[in-house]
Amino acid sequence: MTTKRFMCAILALFMLAASSCGTTEPSNTDDTTTASGSSEDTTTAAVGYDYGDRNYNGYEFKVLNFDKCWNTYLYLDFTEQTGERLDDAVYNRNRKVEDELNFKFVEEKIAYTGWGTGQNAILDRVTQAVMAGDYSYDAAYLPVSFKPGIVTDGYLYDLNELPGLNMDEDYWDVVLNESLELNGHLYTASSPLHLMSFDMADVLLFNQDLFDDKKLDYPYQLVRDGEWTLDKMYEYVTTIASLNGDESFAINASGNAIYGIASHNDIPFAMTYAAGFTISNKTDTGITLNIEDERLYNIVEKLGKMWNKEDGYAIIGTDASQPNYYIGLFGSGRAGFITCELKASLELRDMDDTFGLIPMPKYDESQEGYRTMTGYSACLLTVPKIQQDPERTGVILDALSYESNESVLPVYYDVTVSQKGLRNEESIEMLEIIRAGRAAEYTRIYGISNTYVSKLLSLITSGSTETASLAASQKTSMEESIATVLEALEDNA
Repeated sequence: MTTKRFMCAILALFMLAASSCGTTEPSNTDDTTTASGSSEDTTTAAVGYDYGDRNYNGYEFKVLNFDKCWNTYLYLDFTEQTGERLDDAVYNRNRKVEDELNFKFVEEKIAYTGWGTGQNAILDRVTQAVMAGDYSYDAAYLPVSFKPGIVTDGYLYDLNELPGLNMDEDYWDVVLNESLELNGHLYTASSPLHLMSFDMADVLLFNQDLFDDKKLDYPYQLVRDGEWTLDKMYEYVTTIASLNGDESFAINASGNAIYGIASHNDIPFAMTYAAGFTISNKTDTGITLNIEDERLYNIVEKLGKMWNKEDGYAIIGTDASQPNYYIGLFGSGRAGFITCELKASLELRDMDDTFGLIPMPKYDESQEGYRTMTGYSACLLTVPKIQQDPERTGVILDALSYESNESVLPVYYDVTVSQKGLRNEESIEMLEIIRAGRAAEYTRIYGISNTYVSKLLSLITSGSTETASLAASQKTSMEESIATVLEALEDNA
């Protein structure tokens, strides 16, 4: 990350943290006086977005989006205010930018019909429009990872080349977007205009009541001191797991067994990322794979011990109708930790026990900072290659992202997540740490590492450490995929 981007991201975090300590009502800095009431103008005018004299003459700016998906907040507009702070912030943002640029924001929603079918339908809608030379959509929020060909086959605009976008500015999701950039090209990106990528940050929640029962210290101070590591988490997990009168750790809806971790099936990979492993390195000359790194072997060994099912350390369940469902299990007080996405804090609002939020652990204390993976299947901003006026599209998206950062993101974090989802000041403090380390695994979005990750997950959950054999079996095909993707990106430039 460039120094400018890093400093902008940190500055933004401090500004938002400061706002959460005071009133959550927006302040009007356009018309100010001195503290004594003097009319003398000693203040500096507030800096806002530079709209210039642009006028889009009532143009209908159309954005394609899902109607709903996985209980995430992905709403782009409302026909009227609802009385909910976040909804109203979204509504007011759109009306402000519409007034400034004289256009009409139009959200076209497509029904989410389930894993795979829903994602393919929304992706196909865009590819068909581009193939037909149809200007139906100025922008679309797409889960590119389900059909990476939408990028490599040239259906999307390179956002780094779209006039009017200021991707280096801090009101874009600069840290996450940098992780999505490949050889200077950026085809899918995140900003506070659409909050699904924020909701899908992989985190840990822990049951403070169970910690109290076991006389365990909450991990907050370990996080602050840079000592929250895989080894420390393992100590907690092994202490918490208990048969509690049951004969075994076999899941039983009416049982009493307490598990160390209630887990989603994809999360162990997110923990390898949190522990400092990345599938590849981007260099000036291309991409190199890290899958033969000895560090990965050590991470998998530590995680494999934690995902020991026989001793009740972890249990995986994603079907809400089953007793091992990870949110239901944790919500009923039968797991010490839950590995989940940030949105789960809102899904657990009715939980009787108190829970806390922390980032996923580092590998060891020498690792610099905490890392948080954003789910690869999140819908992110894309711009179809067919555009009547690319600059108009860029300016509108840029202005909406700026205003979202000013008025929507603070409400999302300070009200919706912090006040409604989280239950204590320590968790709100941890949220700042989590936000600072968010990134995405681009090799999954481009379809380079899907088979590898699937097999790696199987290793972890089975307790195997055969990472070298896995690397040997996957390296050639992954390198070929990388070469194909890079060539396609250059051809489409």
